[in-house]
Amino acid sequence: MARICVCVVLLSLLVGCATTAGYSRLPPSDVVVDSTARGEFTAGNTQPRGGLKEAPLERADLRIERAGWINVDTRNEADAAQKLRRMAAQFDATVMAFSTHSITFKMPSLRLEALLEVIGQVEGWSIDEFDFSALDRTGEYYSIEDRLESTQAVKARLLQLLEAAATLDEVLKIHTKLEDVQKQLDNLKGTLRNIELTAGRVDVQITFS
Repeated sequence: MARICVCVVLLSLLVGCATTAGYSRLPPSDVVVDSTARGEFTAGNTQPRGGLKEAPLERADLRIERAGWINVDTRNEADAAQKLRRMAAQFDATVMAFSTHSITFKMPSLRLEALLEVIGQVEGWSIDEFDFSALDRTGEYYSIEDRLESTQAVKARLLQLLEAAATLDEVLKIHTKLEDVQKQLDNLKGTLRNIELTAGRVDVQITFS
């Protein structure tokens, strides 16, 4: 009888150990395993769960000009050029030039990806190749801003001197210097304006063949 009791106790201990070992391989009940955090992919999907956000083409504090071209294969060049010209508003684009086989847009750089996507989706159109370049004028822009500020300070000082001038000769000399400073200001403001108008914009020529 004692042997039977010992066997039962040993069997219970073995079963308990096996059960505990099985549960030790499972994560704790308060831990949530997120497959997205590991970058796993769902079946039939080429992106991680939650999707990927497209990075902006450029930061808001940059002053970048872009230009380039796109070659598109199509069966009817004239029809394609006319159709794309009518779609200009869709890309916030200004039509700068157009012909029976090409069209030139000036448009926001942020709409460039949308243009490429739409062209690639039109039935009978196929993008053959494209090429774009960028001119970064950020450093020039902020340098001119600093020069503009200092030149305006010089002008303000000359105006003070003009008010205090005691002789006609002094007035003429200060007036001449003021004219030179004003020319510098006009040039600086014109350059800044040009950069502001072209920054974040792209000139793109689409040619159909």
